[in-house]
Amino acid sequence: MKNLYLIGGTMGIGKTAVCQHLKKKLDCAVFLDGDWCWDSDPFVVNDETKKMVMDHICFLLNSFLFQQVYRLMSFPADQLSARNALHFLFHF
Repeated sequence: MKNLYLIGGTMGIGKTAVCQHLKKKLDCAVFLDGDWCWDSDPFVVNDETKKMVMDHICFLLNSFLFQQVYRLMSFPADQLSARNALHFLFHF
């Protein structure tokens, strides 16, 4: 059985730290940090870049869900990213 933990909250509350802790403490766990998708220069947030980032995050989440090695994934997400990721996962 696979488990996906979406850790939500505002900026600076410790979502990434919780996900890193889960990865270290649980067997066969992976931490997927979607922030790297926004690490760009220039930093541009518009409809096109939002869609691109969500497409990449959803692709990665699905890739980990459909492999055999990892049983648990943790992903820090704001409310909108989490909702979009879940929508994609359940309509894949």
